[in-house]
Amino acid sequence: MALPHEEKPPGLQIPAVPHGVEIPPEPPDVGGRALSVASRLLAGASTFFFLAFVFAYFYLRSINVHHMWKPAGVKPEQGLGAAFVVCLIASALLAVTAGRGMKARRPGWLGPAIGSVALGLAAVALQCVEYTGQKFGPTNGAYASVFCIWTAMFMIAALCALYWLETQAATEYRASREPAHSEGDIKEPDRLIAPGLDAAVFYWTYLAGIGVITYVVLYLL
Repeated sequence: MALPHEEKPPGLQIPAVPHGVEIPPEPPDVGGRALSVASRLLAGASTFFFLAFVFAYFYLRSINVHHMWKPAGVKPEQGLGAAFVVCLIASALLAVTAGRGMKARRPGWLGPAIGSVALGLAAVALQCVEYTGQKFGPTNGAYASVFCIWTAMFMIAALCALYWLETQAATEYRASREPAHSEGDIKEPDRLIAPGLDAAVFYWTYLAGIGVITYVVLYLL
């Protein structure tokens, strides 16, 4: 036990430095790699999540308990389904165009990104419109229950992915309207926006592919 008059060890002494430079900034490529890996892991998790609905669809269809797999009158609107998948594919293509434009440092990539978000929201809106017009609910047989919960979960995932993509477009829009000041702002915002946009585009296009599978299984099979 240390005596009262003994001095305690001073520990590590940090020399005085200007405010804000105690910890050096992280290189942009480190965050970019982390976002890239995270988007791939998220895609894998989404695959396993939606695979459960694929399994439920084919399993319940095969056993067809009491012939209640798909009673008469349980049929989704084909026109709205087709419009849904067209908006989804177009949104994914615009997202890929925006991502390639950012990588090539083309200033016009913001337009395709905004268009991608708009078409993705249109796809979600079309699914909501179908809910209001369809003549069946989740209790009208096995197919109806799979249809309602599968499409609902997909819409939630789509809204989250579109929000992620929208934040990248909004950050670029703000950076283009308000150039960096001498103090406090990032001088090269595209270096930080590019990894986030690339990760968002990858996940949204992957999720759009899951949406196409959703359409094929629920509307065409």
